[in-house]
Amino acid sequence: MEKSPIKKVLQVHNRYVWSPGGEIAVLEAEAEILRQAGIKVDQYFVDNEKDVPGVVAKVRLAKNVVWSTESLHKIRKAIQKSKPDIVHVHNFFANISPSVYKACNLENIPVVQTLHNFRLTCAEANLLRDSRTCQDCVGRFPIAAIKNKCYRGSLAATLPLVAMQQVNRWNGALTKRCDAYIALSDFAREIFIRSGLPAEKIFVKPHSTVDPGYIETKRKNRIVFLGRFQPEKGPEVAVNAWANQMPKDWELLMVGVGPLEEEIRAIAASDPTIKFPGWTESSEIPNLLRTAKYVLNTSHCYETFGLSVIEAMAVGTLPIVPNHGQMPQISDAPKIGNAFDPSCEESLRALLQSLTKIPESEWKSKSIDARSRYQAFYTPQIALKNLLQIYSDVIDRHAKLAISTNQNGSDRVIKAS
Repeated sequence: MEKSPIKKVLQVHNRYVWSPGGEIAVLEAEAEILRQAGIKVDQYFVDNEKDVPGVVAKVRLAKNVVWSTESLHKIRKAIQKSKPDIVHVHNFFANISPSVYKACNLENIPVVQTLHNFRLTCAEANLLRDSRTCQDCVGRFPIAAIKNKCYRGSLAATLPLVAMQQVNRWNGALTKRCDAYIALSDFAREIFIRSGLPAEKIFVKPHSTVDPGYIETKRKNRIVFLGRFQPEKGPEVAVNAWANQMPKDWELLMVGVGPLEEEIRAIAASDPTIKFPGWTESSEIPNLLRTAKYVLNTSHCYETFGLSVIEAMAVGTLPIVPNHGQMPQISDAPKIGNAFDPSCEESLRALLQSLTKIPESEWKSKSIDARSRYQAFYTPQIALKNLLQIYSDVIDRHAKLAISTNQNGSDRVIKAS
């Protein structure tokens, strides 16, 4: 790869209470590949509070969710200190707010945002309601979010998010002040276009994962569920589909922890082929996946990406995914991955029963294809190339817009398309 003209990137991120989490992991991974390419990376982080005591403080936080003038000033100072070529926002909720875009505009620095979730069009951020996918607010005024109190089951908590979405569309912050967005899949890009973001500003760049190396090993008759035992992840679908219905020489490893653990352990109690090894450190995931033939994802929601799918393909383990969102695209189902009807235990059971019967030669052929797909699309080297191309395109657009603005004397934000 040619040496990039980009010298420095400023990453901006509002950490959640439950950090580290997936977004910060992606941010740090991108920082690392940029640094390895000789690009300096500065970081501006703020943290959400677990609880905000007092009515006055809660009102202030609600206001800042929509637009934080305080954050605008702080980010301007961070930009002035860092002097980056581009600002890359990963999350602005709840304390930073979309005012981050104006801070970049005032400092004449191009800004791009990765869309790690669907919060710009869904108050709950995951397009899920009552354990089923939901697009009721996509491209519409979010009456459904208000009616159903979608964020934390609270009208008071939901209203600031709805206001953030609508006010920042009306004032142009989301459509004009941000130079570009990065969606994680074609599916997500289509959702955001329907929600009102300009199509020409949305790039697609999937996540990547470090190459653990491909080792040919004898695989066990094993399927691994890898994830948190939370309602949106659907672990009960996996256990209900499996329990006492699979060949006794196969096993299901439920790798994870979470609030549904007691419930799914009770379902699995009568089937010794369902095992609960607890949580596995990220460094051990490749070795675990190398022992299995399949990795299983049963999310009720549209996953924003699904890192476990590409982690599996990196070591030649085949994905089993719900047939919605971007999962079939990432895993190239049915050529490589295997898809079932979302949230449907009967569909998953039938698929699992068929997969336990396929010839070893067929599985090995698909395993090699899975590894090849990872190498073609999901390595850090591919991610770096794509990220630098996006940065370059955004910087070029920004420069051309600045020239146009200088010539006609108009406000940059008004003139931006």
